[in-house]
Amino acid sequence: MKSTLNTSVVLVVSAVFILLSPRSFAQPRGMTMNQVYSQVNKQTMNQQMQMNMQMQMLSLNNAGSYNPNYTYDVTMTDGTMLQVTSRILSDTTLKKTYLLIVDKRFKKSDTTHRFQRIYPFQTKIISRIDDTPGAPAITGLPTDSCWMFKIISGAINVYSLLSVEDDEQIFDPSSIVGIQLNDGPIVKYNADNLKPMVGQDTKALELIGDKNLYRA
Repeated sequence: MKSTLNTSVVLVVSAVFILLSPRSFAQPRGMTMNQVYSQVNKQTMNQQMQMNMQMQMLSLNNAGSYNPNYTYDVTMTDGTMLQVTSRILSDTTLKKTYLLIVDKRFKKSDTTHRFQRIYPFQTKIISRIDDTPGAPAITGLPTDSCWMFKIISGAINVYSLLSVEDDEQIFDPSSIVGIQLNDGPIVKYNADNLKPMVGQDTKALELIGDKNLYRA
């Protein structure tokens, strides 16, 4: 028994030395080490963004975010107009948000006909109906994975995957997916993209440094 354990230890240690050999760290042919580090950093950032999006998606289906039923005017890609009352839900397998139509003409057991999902890529635009007189429409721009609702307008516009207005009592900053400087392109919501937008604003830069992007 002792001999068997010693042999196992030797095999594990040998494997570790092989994995940590200089060849395992050799840079790809034609690339400098700086390029290698840059590529690794990009891959890490992409993984982090995917994880953040996954966490956002998961929070939609539970009590993690204020996400009530709203009524939306929906324009499908073929021009069909629909009115749907639903929460913004998430398909955690496809990593896409959707609206849910419930056709009560069918029994609950008939899930094929009773429930219909509408995904962002199937629409041209959706607009949340607001009963408040004079309130501007809250529109959702479709992307491959979600609708982006402009919930803060100003020099820096902020887009959320929820149509909930910017209210400190109910709004969840983790739902922010995009930012935009004036009428420029909408870019991913992260520190690297936010820094040039705030310019030399010392307070905003400090908040970004403290990872408090929403307050910045």
